[in-house]
Amino acid sequence: MRGCLWLGVALLVLACGPRAAPATDGASPAAAPGAGSASPAAALPPAPVAMRFGLNTTGPQAAPAWIAKDEGFFAKYGIDPELIGMQSSAQLAPALIAGELPIALSAAAGIVNSALAGSDLVLLGGYSNHLVFWFYSRPEFTSVQELRGKRIAVTRRGSATDLATDLVLARNGLDPERDVIRLQLGGSPEKLAALFSGAIDATLLATDRFIADEQGMRMLVDVGDYNYPLVLQGIAASRGWIANNEDLTRRTLQALAEGVAFAHQQKERTKAIIAKYTATEDPRMLEQMYTLIVPRWERTLHVPPDALRNELAALADDVPAARDARPEQFLDTRFVDELDRAGFFQQLYQ
Repeated sequence: MRGCLWLGVALLVLACGPRAAPATDGASPAAAPGAGSASPAAALPPAPVAMRFGLNTTGPQAAPAWIAKDEGFFAKYGIDPELIGMQSSAQLAPALIAGELPIALSAAAGIVNSALAGSDLVLLGGYSNHLVFWFYSRPEFTSVQELRGKRIAVTRRGSATDLATDLVLARNGLDPERDVIRLQLGGSPEKLAALFSGAIDATLLATDRFIADEQGMRMLVDVGDYNYPLVLQGIAASRGWIANNEDLTRRTLQALAEGVAFAHQQKERTKAIIAKYTATEDPRMLEQMYTLIVPRWERTLHVPPDALRNELAALADDVPAARDARPEQFLDTRFVDELDRAGFFQQLYQ
């Protein structure tokens, strides 16, 4: 375990509800690759399956799932989703293991950590495969080096923000283990409130960085400049659930891929959906949210192995099992590969 001083844990209680009933795949597949039905337009939608679908963020990175729900792509593939928002992949992993969520959007961090500990969680694909964060401090600081001995907040231990914070500190000459006081505060609202009040000195932010700008906080690092491969928005499930629901797994990936394609192609409607789910009314902020994240999304849902190699390298000091692990251990690419070979992704952009 790290030698950081961990203070102030603020956790969201997992939303309660019945477990999603396992799909029997009795409905006609929406698009079984190789059967000539992998085109975006299915003749007859399968009978709808109610399913709880986890989100690792309540921010605009979850937009493909919101779009798939609001634009009818989930319905097109026979899925009636209940979208369950959480704070991080570290929170989602236990819910996936327990069966409280069958499938979810998740960063690789929580999935890899869980799998190294013995779970059967796996990534099926992903669409945000590079770090996209901004490191902000109180206005009195002008460099990361000035944060030695100061209080820095992350979302949760083992989350993508935790790893990205380590990266920022290390690249600026600070030891993440010894040179700062790490606070585990929860989501962006908690981190922003603590930053504005002076309860913390710095934190990593996503597209809510604009709120920090308006309050006079200082951006010290655009983490995107590092061009660091890491899975921020993957699609994860347990191997056991996948084995029992292969057709539903495939259809879920198709619906999300259509959500990603819609976001790339329908900017104004995508901004409207982001506005609805984030309660954001500022047109300037919505424009910046869109332009900062959507153009970077992977169109074919393929996860680059380097993204998982970086994840494992970051864990190696704390988790000995990560040292000899291989990216393939945490991936099930069968469905994305099948869809790609069948031309499904290509057709979405014609």
